Amino acid sequence: MITPYDLSHEGGVNRHAVALAAALAPLGHRAAVLGPASGEVPPGCTGVRGVVPLPANGSVARIGLLADARATHRWLEASGAELVHVHEPLVPGPGRHAMGWARRHGRPVVATFHASAERELPVQRLLRRVAAAALGRIDHGIAVSRQAKAFSRAVFRGRTAVIPNGVDLGRFTAALADEGPAGPADLVGPALAGQAGVAAADRPPRILFVGRFGEPRKGLGVLLDAVARLRATGRTVEVLVAGSGPPALAARLTGPGLTFAGRLDDLALAAAYRGADLFCAPSLGGESFGMVLVEAMAAGCPVVASDLPGYAEAARGAALLTPAGHPAALAEALWRALRDEPLRARLAAHGLARAATLSWDRVAAHVARIYAAAVRHHAAEAAGRAAGRSPP
Repeated sequence: MITPYDLSHEGGVNRHAVALAAALAPLGHRAAVLGPASGEVPPGCTGVRGVVPLPANGSVARIGLLADARATHRWLEASGAELVHVHEPLVPGPGRHAMGWARRHGRPVVATFHASAERELPVQRLLRRVAAAALGRIDHGIAVSRQAKAFSRAVFRGRTAVIPNGVDLGRFTAALADEGPAGPADLVGPALAGQAGVAAADRPPRILFVGRFGEPRKGLGVLLDAVARLRATGRTVEVLVAGSGPPALAARLTGPGLTFAGRLDDLALAAAYRGADLFCAPSLGGESFGMVLVEAMAAGCPVVASDLPGYAEAARGAALLTPAGHPAALAEALWRALRDEPLRARLAAHGLARAATLSWDRVAAHVARIYAAAVRHHAAEAAGRAAGRSPP
């Protein structure tokens, strides 16, 4: 399994690849993960050098642009790879090297398309089409959402199944119920404090934001503007920001009721979700699915989010959606949810049900079926070439 992004940095595609590899083990598969790395990598992963940061989709993509293809080839040969699963096959680096190796060694290839974008510059469209030349090596595609599938269709017309991101339900439910939250006690909010096993604090309602807050497209500025509008009318709320970003920006944005917790470990992040009165995902665009929504729902936290196609698909009616980039509309939605306890209860209940359908065991089982289909397709294609005819 190959991820294109720096394994030394947190990211949704990397989390997906690592979690999927672990979820495949109970099904009898032995999955190993390789990707570019600028430093330490998660347990069980292998990193190759050559990371280059490039601006992309309103963010910075740390990809293995300068990775040595021979390092990937040696790793694949040593691992005895029988199938290659490439995430984001259009991204230059180890994934493209792995597809070339698979082609030469007669191994089937599965590729997952994660990305989507509401708007694409002409130069980006041209680069994608040039990069698409190697996609004929793919035996079966996967897209994490209908939005991602539609985005991939400009360059890949092969068979593609929509399989959403998975979520580790136990990480957000049983562990906290048994052990209580990790990290500072004030990460736990009043609405769900009983579930987390601690006393409620006497303070205003808490809204949680999770993400790389330094990236404008994640929408933290919109959330802070919405909160300022609430405060201007005497409606006080707190905002907890969990995630990475420039310390200088965090220092500049500090104000009453605003806390930057930094990047939290798994248990502390689960506590933050379960301790918030609302989770808010105010992204402006470029979200193909919305893993943070699913995590919040798995923790029983009501969700308010931008009305983006990827978020709507992730939530399936289990979130209160509001127009992206509109602080006034977001402020209204936040206050509506905060003052309406039955609404929050319904959102939480629907969210838990939706998250249950996205558990990693279900997702991994679906992916395993795609692997089997890719193996059959690859064998039929090889047989067709040997017989001098086109494959079915």
